[in-house]
Amino acid sequence: MYFKALPKIIYPWKDKTGKQRQIVTPDIFRRVHIDKYFRNRLNLVAMYVSDAETPEKVAYDYYGSAKYHWLVLLSNNIVNTIDEWPKGANGLTDYISDKYGSDNSSDVHHYVETADKSIIVDWDATRLSNAEIEPVTNRQYEEDVNETKRQIFLLDKIFLKDIVSQYKKLVK
Repeated sequence: MYFKALPKIIYPWKDKTGKQRQIVTPDIFRRVHIDKYFRNRLNLVAMYVSDAETPEKVAYDYYGSAKYHWLVLLSNNIVNTIDEWPKGANGLTDYISDKYGSDNSSDVHHYVETADKSIIVDWDATRLSNAEIEPVTNRQYEEDVNETKRQIFLLDKIFLKDIVSQYKKLVK
């Protein structure tokens, strides 16, 4: 539904032989702002995304159709699902391995205060031996970041018809 509503453009390209070609395709660079629905948190329903859920599954479960996956992403200001959507356990392990190297998931990412883990500090041997600070591994850090992505918001179902019709009007 998202791409079908976009206006069409003629996109020029060259094939493998160098011959100039054209294709009619949706104008994916067209952007619209539908802020009035998302500014008011009373219009949104909080949800927790489990390990195997995708935007399409969330849309199907909540709106009754996977075609509203774009609304799940729009409600959460997500543009890149690879980086901004929570990863499953296997995907997170693969991501950590790719980012830090296959044997570096248990290396220290940073240190935090033992009393208040939200305070990041520099390494200090004395404070570490006195248990005033503690290490956070690469895995722990990435798991914490991934966990914060699990809380999402969905536009209440009562606004579904309104936002779809407004979206279609705005992209034309």
